[in-house]
Amino acid sequence: MAVELGARGTGGCVVLASGGIESTTLLHRLARQGEGISPVFFHYGQRPSDREYRAARAQCLELGLNLEVLDIAGVTPVFQKGQERQYHIPLPHRNLVALSLGLSLAEKRGADRLLIGTTGDDADLAASASRPFLDAFRGMAGLLGPVSVEAPFQEMGKDEVVLEGLRLGVDFGRTYSCLLGRREPCGSCPQCRKRRSAFDRAGVPEPPPTLDAGEA
Repeated sequence: MAVELGARGTGGCVVLASGGIESTTLLHRLARQGEGISPVFFHYGQRPSDREYRAARAQCLELGLNLEVLDIAGVTPVFQKGQERQYHIPLPHRNLVALSLGLSLAEKRGADRLLIGTTGDDADLAASASRPFLDAFRGMAGLLGPVSVEAPFQEMGKDEVVLEGLRLGVDFGRTYSCLLGRREPCGSCPQCRKRRSAFDRAGVPEPPPTLDAGEA
């Protein structure tokens, strides 16, 4: 049975779920704590949107959660107009947009918290994953209402999140990180390299993809 959020004052949290290592581990941690969880997937026209969504959905089904989609893929052609090539991440400052939509949804649903799984290792890929940005966004959110914005893994490395996920029983073979969106991860894009490095630093083998045909 899906966990639903109630009216303001009943608590609960909105979680940005991408199907990757961090957001999956975050979902499992919150579920273990008995939190009322509303996971949402942000579709902004990214190449791996289908694989990411199916990975996030598989994890949510395992946890008995209902995954919803925040879909703004229709804006992608506007951002790609005049470009000679398709960029891996078509929407600049995607965390800014995802958090803004998540904050609005949290307010609408009566949630007290909005959570994102970004880590300290992510800031070199996107300024919108950095501590200064997240601190500034928290300050802005505080001006709008009572929803707190949290990044529980901000002080952790991706390798530490891997170990936390293993402790919680996460099947990382059913997560997805590749920027190209292929069935078999490319192994060479920035996200694939960071994923491999995280497992190496954690001292555990990176599991092969195990999403079955119906999931991926």
